[in-house]
Order: sequence, then structure tokens, then C-alpha cells
Amino acid sequence: MSYRFNALDIIVGVGMSAIMFGAILFFVATAGTLQAVSPQAVSAEQFSDDPSGMVWLQPALGQAIVDRMLLESRFNAAQADAVSEWNRATMAYHDLQARFDDPVGGVARLAVAMPAQHLARVQGVLGRSIVNFTKRGVRSGLLSGDRLDSAFNTSMIGKTEATGLRMNREFEASWQPMLGQAIIDAVRRYRQQSAAVQERMGAAIAHLTSVEAASGEALGENQRQLAGAIMAAVRTDALSDRLQLLAALESLQDEPAARSTQPASWPDIPLGLLIAAVVGLGTIFMAGLLLSAMAREAKAQAERNREMSRWVYRMAS
Repeated sequence: MSYRFNALDIIVGVGMSAIMFGAILFFVATAGTLQAVSPQAVSAEQFSDDPSGMVWLQPALGQAIVDRMLLESRFNAAQADAVSEWNRATMAYHDLQARFDDPVGGVARLAVAMPAQHLARVQGVLGRSIVNFTKRGVRSGLLSGDRLDSAFNTSMIGKTEATGLRMNREFEASWQPMLGQAIIDAVRRYRQQSAAVQERMGAAIAHLTSVEAASGEALGENQRQLAGAIMAAVRTDALSDRLQLLAALESLQDEPAARSTQPASWPDIPLGLLIAAVVGLGTIFMAGLLLSAMAREAKAQAERNREMSRWVYRMAS
């Protein structure tokens, strides 16, 4: 037997079919295989995961620190050598001052001692001369104790006195030039030694100054390099933190899209189960429509039977 559907059944069926097909299309659209790609998010994530800036900056920073330590060690050794040289020059200067406090003092003392030494030498010469000629006169018989005014004695005494006078004249003629030459030699020697000490002190001061200047320049250059490396490291660290924050925000923004592009049904329901549920729902809906139509047909048939029995009863009466 055929069942008739009225207009309301047709409208409800079409609407239910549209709802089911719309749900299926929505599911296919949200669980499809097309995936959105975000180049900026990928590049930011790669940069944040690979800290290439710090990888390049850390060796430079470490090299700058090692160079600074080497420079400090080298300049400390050079400065110690320069200070030691300065100390040796200073000790030589003090020794020179102690030995030559008065450059002509030694010459003055020599000038005081020379006349006495000359007189002692003259007296010694005269004494030896008198002893010698006395021995000769006694051995030859020309000199005796009772004849002191003999010609031999007088002649020998005259020769001895002449020798003493000659030695005095020679001393008087030579000791002043000798003193002058001694003074000149003492002053020249003092000046030479003083100039050598002053040269050593000047060289030590120049060496110390050059070491300090070179140390300051090299350490300043190293300080600039170290400061630049530290600033670059700080900026790179800050930039890395910002990029990581941006990557995290972008990943949070892209997370729903990433979830929607996964090849699974939403919300994590197997595709076969969803299709079976849709078919079952459609079957239940169609069964409901058929049962409703059958109920209406049965009611209409009962109404017709009742009308026919009523007409039959009227005709029989």
C-alpha cells in the first residue's frame, strides 16, 4: 500500500535533508586536507630556536676576555721590568752621590797631603845621600870623627843640599799642574758617570712611560671591543626574547588553524562513525515520516470505513 505525504512532511524532509547535508559539508570543510602555511611564523620560530647570534657572539666575547687577560699579564711583566730598571738606575745615582758627594774633595785632600809627602820623600832622599857619602868617606879615609870640616864633607853636604833644593823646585813646578789635572779628571769622571746614570734613569722613565702608554692604548681598544661584544650580546638576547615572544603569540594564533587541518573528524570522532551516525539519523527521520504517514492513512481508512458502515446502516434501515 502506498502512503501519501502532505506538504508539511515534504517541507520537514527537505529541511532535515538540508541540515544533514550542511553538517556534512561543514565537517568536510573543517576536516579537509588543505593546510595553511605561515612563512613568517616558521622563520621566527626557527630563529628563536636557533640562537645563531649568541653562537657567533660568545666566541668573540670569550676571545676579548682572553685577550684582555693576556694583555694585562704581558703589560704587568713589562711594567715590572721597567720598574726594576728604574730602581737600578736610582740605586746607581745614589751610589754616585755617595761616592762623589764633592767631586774635588778628594783632590783637595790630595793637595793637603802632597806637600807633607814631598817633604818626607826629600828628607828620605837627603838622609840616604848623607849615609852613602859618609860610608864612602869613612872607607876611603877622607872622613873622620875629628875632621868634620874637611873638603869632602863640605862638598858632600853641598851636593845633598843642592839635591834637596832641586827636588823642591821640581815639586813646586809640577804639583800645581798635577792638582789642576786631578781636578779636571775628577770633574770629567763625575760628569761622565752622572751622565751615564742620568741616561739610565731617563731610559727607565721613557721605558716605563711607553709601557704605560701602550698598555693604556691596548687595554682601551680591548675595552671597546669587550664593551661592543657585551652590548651586542645584550641586544641579541633581548631580540631573541622578543622573537620568542612573537613566535609564541603567532603559535597561539595559528593553533586553531593547525588543529583544523589535522586529518581527523571534529571533535576527534572517527569519520566512519560520523557517517554511520548521519545514516542512522536519516533512517530514523525517514522511519518517523513513514510511521506518521502510516498513522494518518490508518486513521483516514478507519474514518472511511466508519462512514461506509454508517451509510450501509442507513440504507438497511
